[in-house]
Amino acid sequence: MSNSNPSSGSEALLLENKRLKKALQTAELCFTQLNEVVFSITENGFLTFLNPAWEKMTGFSVEDSLHKTLTNYLYYDDTKKVSLVVLNPDILQIERQIEFRIITKDRQIRWVSLTSKITTTENGHIDNIAGTLIDITDRVTTQQALTASEERYELVASSFNDGIWDWDLTNDNVYLSPRWKEMLGYSSDELPNALSTWKNLIHPDDSEMALHVVDVFLKSTEIFYENIQRLKHKNGSWLWILDRGIAIRDANNKVLRLFGSHTDITRLRTTEETLLQRERELNNVVNFSADGIVTFTEESLVSSVNPAFLEITGFNKDELLMISQSQFSKKMLEISHPAKPYRLEVGHDEPFLMQILSADNLPVKKLGLSLHSNSPVYRTLRLTKYYLNNSIMPTVMYFRDVTLETEMDRMKSEFLSVAAHELRMPLSSMYGYCELLLNREFDSLTQRDILQTVYGQCTSVVEMINDLLDLARIETGSEQSFNFSFEPFVSIIKETLSSLKMHGDFHKIEVHYFIDESLLIYAETEQIKRALVNVLSNAFKYSPSHRKVVLEIKQRINDKGVEQIGVTVEDKGIGMNPQQIARLFERFWRADNVRDIVGSGLGMALVKEIVDFHQGEIEVESELGQGTKIGLWFPRRFTDNEVF
Repeated sequence: MSNSNPSSGSEALLLENKRLKKALQTAELCFTQLNEVVFSITENGFLTFLNPAWEKMTGFSVEDSLHKTLTNYLYYDDTKKVSLVVLNPDILQIERQIEFRIITKDRQIRWVSLTSKITTTENGHIDNIAGTLIDITDRVTTQQALTASEERYELVASSFNDGIWDWDLTNDNVYLSPRWKEMLGYSSDELPNALSTWKNLIHPDDSEMALHVVDVFLKSTEIFYENIQRLKHKNGSWLWILDRGIAIRDANNKVLRLFGSHTDITRLRTTEETLLQRERELNNVVNFSADGIVTFTEESLVSSVNPAFLEITGFNKDELLMISQSQFSKKMLEISHPAKPYRLEVGHDEPFLMQILSADNLPVKKLGLSLHSNSPVYRTLRLTKYYLNNSIMPTVMYFRDVTLETEMDRMKSEFLSVAAHELRMPLSSMYGYCELLLNREFDSLTQRDILQTVYGQCTSVVEMINDLLDLARIETGSEQSFNFSFEPFVSIIKETLSSLKMHGDFHKIEVHYFIDESLLIYAETEQIKRALVNVLSNAFKYSPSHRKVVLEIKQRINDKGVEQIGVTVEDKGIGMNPQQIARLFERFWRADNVRDIVGSGLGMALVKEIVDFHQGEIEVESELGQGTKIGLWFPRRFTDNEVF
């Protein structure tokens, strides 16, 4: 039988009681300090235990709340829901959870989360329900606000004509609004909300640039993002899309989120391209126009000048742009002819002629007509000023260079006057002789002499008219009007000389050949022959009978590097002074010292036109009393079979 010490047993019991008391105090302290409500209720919902957190949450004291049902504190609409979950004996789960609303003492609505555990009797009846209540009002409010915000965001995104996109780079989530997809012909569920959707729809020609823009933006510190690219519509067409967005960056400027709009600018882009094309076309018209064009702003400042105007006037662009209209007028007056100056004011559709100093002092060459010796020092311009009904370009001035036209008019008048005079002389002579034959009787020998004279005059008139017709044909014709071909130059010269064998002065020609007989030129043979005959005829007429006329056929490269073949005719005749040389190629012009020698004054004019028409050169060397040397030079042409 063992011995026991009653005092030691009492001490152990006392220690255990102290430990239990201390543990109970600790537990009560924990319950007191908990922010969560700890509760216990019966199967009918009566509260049997509440910790102090209950009063903090609801405002009701624990003493006043015990032995009252939990439903007294529930929001009316949640009462049935709580009873079905927490107090329902038919639910098998021991642990039950639900979120609902309660009414506080000061009539506020708070959201709580209830977690409970059910204990049952042996026959399955609920014995007790214990659990916790956590105040989740802030979380629910935040969630509700977020849900409402998302709903509003979706509503706004759907109502916009533009699409909305949102890229969260922290998790690579992408949101594409229904309108974003609808603009490309897709329903909301046909395209995934992913960055790859955008990438896969980009036009191949725009893909590299669009992705580069994104990459550069992400590496930058910019806030506002903009990108333009073409995206493929469901029907296969391409839409021009403008993406604009705003970036949210962290402290290190790393992009956390990028969101923005997606705008269809196809119509705008098409219109812009059309306008740009129209602008390019108009610029080409203005830049390549032969007329000078000057435009002014609404403030009367020079806004543009085209190349033709600069060429006509000799100004440079920098000295004209953005100067005032009065300064422009001053510059124009400085280069104007005093007799026909630039006028400061000119109305719409009231063009006037003015003259300015020639920028290049001419000569002008056009349509085969050359203006050389008598070329005017001034250019004649026709100025028209238009007032347009717009604020971009309200005033436009057109300067048309009519120098050639006015000079041609002058030459035509002069030509008609001279031609009438030159034709009148032989016609008057023929008219007089015919009148003699009709009114008087002559012996047969005298009649023959008179008829011979009339015949000679007729021949001169026919030759003069033929020369005029040939001049007109060369000036207004084209290469297709003549029989051009590749011919050996030496053969042309020999044929020309052969045709002159019957000429009384043929024996005076001394010929030298300095080129190979196989060298070719591309020419109208008969015209070349005619030019040479005219030159030789003048050499015969204007040199003494005992002096030789030297003809040489040569080859050279001119100062422009062009290989040429030519013929020179040199006489030791009366020669010409510089003033006479300057007028040698004028029609009907003849020097005063040769008036007694028969001639029409058209021969050398025709020679000049023939040489020019063959893109050749004519050279004249002469000294009064010493003789004249004339060279006709033509470009050497190669056939396809020649090796060079």
